[in-house]
Amino acid sequence: MRTRIIHCFLAGLVACLSIGFAKELGSPVPPDKLASLEAALNASSDQSSDARKRLSVKRVIRDSDKLLAAHSAAPNRFEVLGHLFRAHQQLYDLDDSSRNRLALVEISKELVKAPNEYAELRLNADFLLLQSGLSRKGANAKERLLALRPMVARYRDTSAEAKMLRVAMLMALETGDVRLINYLRDEMAVRFPGDLEMIKFQRQNLKGQILGAPFCGIFKRSDGGVMHFPADALGKVTVLYFWSKDDPADDHIQRLATEWKKQREEISFRINIVSFNVDELPDAGEKILRDLGVDWPALHLPGGRDNPYYKAFPQKDPAMLTMTPTGYVALIMSGSTRRRASDTGKTDFTRWFQSALARDWSQERYGNQLTSLFAGDFFVVDPEGPFNPNLPPEIRAGFPVSPAGDSDGDRAENLVPKETLHAIQGCFVQAPLRYRMSAEEVRDAYQSIEDLCGQAIVDFADASDLWILRNRRIVAQLGLWKLSSNHEHYQRAVQEAKAALEAGMPKGAEVVARFCLAKGALRDPEAEPRKVIGDFVESQGGDQASGPVLAAAALLSLDVADCERYGEYRELILKRYANHAMMWTFTSFLLDRYHRYWLFRVPFVAGWTYGRRQQWDLSRGYQDEVERYVKAELHTLDGKPYRLPEDSKGKWTAVLFTNSWVDDKRARLPSTVTRYLNPYIEKRGRDDLQVIVAVLDGEVAPIQKYLKEKPLNCEVLTVPGGVSNPLVRQLGILDEDIGTNALILRPDGSVAASLSEMTMTRSKHELIPNIISWSDEEAVMALLEKGEIEKAKDYIFTVAPPFDPKAVDGKGRPLKKPVENYVHLRARAHVYLALGDKKAALNDAEEVLQFLKEKAGWMTLLPKGLEEAEELVELLKKKGEE
Repeated sequence: MRTRIIHCFLAGLVACLSIGFAKELGSPVPPDKLASLEAALNASSDQSSDARKRLSVKRVIRDSDKLLAAHSAAPNRFEVLGHLFRAHQQLYDLDDSSRNRLALVEISKELVKAPNEYAELRLNADFLLLQSGLSRKGANAKERLLALRPMVARYRDTSAEAKMLRVAMLMALETGDVRLINYLRDEMAVRFPGDLEMIKFQRQNLKGQILGAPFCGIFKRSDGGVMHFPADALGKVTVLYFWSKDDPADDHIQRLATEWKKQREEISFRINIVSFNVDELPDAGEKILRDLGVDWPALHLPGGRDNPYYKAFPQKDPAMLTMTPTGYVALIMSGSTRRRASDTGKTDFTRWFQSALARDWSQERYGNQLTSLFAGDFFVVDPEGPFNPNLPPEIRAGFPVSPAGDSDGDRAENLVPKETLHAIQGCFVQAPLRYRMSAEEVRDAYQSIEDLCGQAIVDFADASDLWILRNRRIVAQLGLWKLSSNHEHYQRAVQEAKAALEAGMPKGAEVVARFCLAKGALRDPEAEPRKVIGDFVESQGGDQASGPVLAAAALLSLDVADCERYGEYRELILKRYANHAMMWTFTSFLLDRYHRYWLFRVPFVAGWTYGRRQQWDLSRGYQDEVERYVKAELHTLDGKPYRLPEDSKGKWTAVLFTNSWVDDKRARLPSTVTRYLNPYIEKRGRDDLQVIVAVLDGEVAPIQKYLKEKPLNCEVLTVPGGVSNPLVRQLGILDEDIGTNALILRPDGSVAASLSEMTMTRSKHELIPNIISWSDEEAVMALLEKGEIEKAKDYIFTVAPPFDPKAVDGKGRPLKKPVENYVHLRARAHVYLALGDKKAALNDAEEVLQFLKEKAGWMTLLPKGLEEAEELVELLKKKGEE
C-alpha cells in the first residue's frame, strides 16, 4: 500500500515538473533578451578586424541557440531565429565555408516555418532556399517563374509583400528573365498600383521602359479644400503640371497659359490642367496663375522637390504629366534628374494640345461615356424604355427579374405628379445618344435637371416619394462636377444625399445617396479605402447586394485605383446580374473590349508598336466571360419578323449593326461582309456560320435597290425603332453612325460576344473570324479529351485541311500554301499527335511557334500563347526521339 502511494506521488511530481518545464519552453522570449541579441549583432559589425567580428558573431549564435533551447515552443521564438539567421549570414560573409553555408541553410529551413506575422523575418530565408534550389537544378526561365509564383502567393497580404516583389524583380533583372520581369510588373501593377515607393523602385531599376501608374493622393487646394486623385479627375484628361517660378527658361508657364487661353473653348471640357508649384509658395502659386489669366486648380506640394510624389512622378520640372480619364499616367523609367538650365528646346504647345486631343483616351465620345458612368446616370435611367413613375429604375433594379409596371396609372395625392417626373426624366438622354452630345448640351441637361428638381422639392415638399427628385439631383450635381471640375457641385450633391437619407428612402433607393457619401469618405486622408467600400456594400445587402450596389462599389474602386477590387466586383456583377435589364448599361461597359483595354493602360502610343499591340489585343478570339441571352424581333426588308435567336437556324450567327451604308458612306459595311466574312465562311466548309446585317437607320427602298445591284449574299434586316430599341443598350452598341457593331450568337442561341464599333474598327476585321476559330480549337480539344479522335480529325481537317505541297492547279502550277489561323494549326497538331503522326504534329507546332515569335517582334511584346507554343514544340521533339 505504501509503495503504491509512493509511486503515485512520484508520478504526480514528474507530471508537475513536466508541465512546469513545458510552460517554460512555451513562455515568450523576454523582450530584454531580444534587445540584447539585436545590440550584440549590431555591435559585431563595428569590430576592428574580421577575426574579432567572427568571435562576436559566434557569441550571438551561441546566445541565440541557448534562448531557442529554453523557449523552443515560444510564440515569438521566430524573432530569435531571425537574429540567428542574420548572424549566420554575417558569419558566412566572413567565412564562406561549406559548414557555414550548410548551417545557414538549416536555419533558413526553420525560419520559413514562421507564420505571416513574421513574414518580414522569414523573407530572406525564403529567397535563400529558393535560389539555392534553383541553382542546384540549373533552372531555366520557365522553372524560375513557376518556382516564384507560389512564393508570390505566400506573401500576398503580408507586411513583406512589397519587399518580396522588389527583391524578386532584382533577381529577374540580374538573370535577364523577360517573362519573369513582365510577370512581376503585372503583380506590382495590381497589388501596389499607386504605391510611391514601388513606382520609384521601378523607375530606378527598369530604365528606358514605359510605366503606367495611377496618380493617387489627396492634396490641399489653395482655397482650403482638397483634391482627391484619381477620383476628382476621372472622366476627362488631366494634365498634372509641375512648375517653379524660378524656371530657368522663365517662359514655360507663360507660353502654356497663353496657348491654353487660345484653345480654352475647344479643350476645356476635354482637358483639365492642375497646377503643382514646387516652390512651397503660401498660396501654391495661385496668384501667379490668376495673373496669367488661367483658372487651373492650385495644389500645395509640401516639401517641393523633396515631396515623395515629386520623386516618384515628375522627377524634374517644368513637367507635364498626362493622366487618362481613368487615372493613369505614363512615366519613363529612367531615374532622370531635373532639367538643366542650359536646355534650349521649347515645347510647341499648339501642336502639343492638338496631339493631346487626338489620342484615343481624349476622344469626346469615349470621355462622355465615362463621365456618364462616373456621374451615375445609369442608376436613374431605365435602359428598357420610358420612365415609369410607379416603378422607378432604383426600385426595379432590386427585383431578381425586372418587372413591368403601368407608367400611366393613377398616383396618390401625396406623390410627386407624374408630369413633373417625366419632365425631369426627359432631360436624361439614353445611350448611345447621350455619348454624342456636346459638353455644352450635357451641361445644360444636367443644369435643367438641377433646376427642375430644386423647384419640385420646394413645390412638393410633403411628397412621400421626394427621394426620386433627390436622387436625380445628386446625379446632376455629380455630372456637373465631372464636367466643370468645380468642387462646389460635389458639395451640393453631398448635401442632397444627406438630406435624402435623413428623410428616409425605400429599400434599394439609397444607392445613389450612399454612393455619393462614400466618395466623400474616401476623401479622408486617414480613410482605409477597402474598408470604406466594403462597409458601403455591407450596409446595402452584403453578399446579397443588388447590381447597382456592386456597380457603385466597382466605381468607388476606380476612385482609388484599386484595379484588383474592381475586378472582383466586375466578376460578381457578370455572374449575377448580366441579364438584368437595369444593369445593361453598366454590364456592356464591363464587357466592352476597348474600355477593358484602356481602363488600366499606360497612356503612351509613341512608336508604331503600340497600335499593333492594341490591334492584337482587341483581335484575340476569346468569348465574353458571361452567360447572356437576347430575345429580339427584327424585320426583313419586306417587313416580315425575324426573331433572335429562334430564327438563327442553330448556327453561329454574326449580326452586324450599322446605319444604312447607302445613306452614309462612312459605314463601309459591304466591304466588311464581302471582303472578309463571306470568304471566311466559304473557306470553313462547315456551313455553320451565317452573317446578318441589321440596319438601325435609313430608308428600306435605297437598300433594296443597292442589294439588287451589289448583293451581299447575306440576310439584311432592319431594327425597329433604331437606336431607341432596347437591344441597343443591352448589347452596348456605340457609334453605329460611323461604323459597325456586332453580336455573335452561338449555335445554341446564347451570346458569345457583343462588340462595339470602338473594338471592331481597331481589330482590323480579324475579330469575328478569330472568335469562331478559337471556338473551333476548344471543340477539337474537347473531342480529344473524350477520346473521339476521328470526330476531332474530321472537324479540324474540314476547317484547316492538310496541305499537299505537291498539289497543282488546273494549269499544272504549284498551289500556294493557304494561310491558316494559328489556333487551327495548334488544334491540328494535337490531332496529329493523337493519330500518332509526330512529324506532322511537330510541323504544325513549329509553324504556330514561328507565327507567335514573328508577332512578338512585330509588336515588341511577348504574346499570350508563346510560352505554351514553346512547350508543345519541346514536347513533340522529345516524343519524336522516343
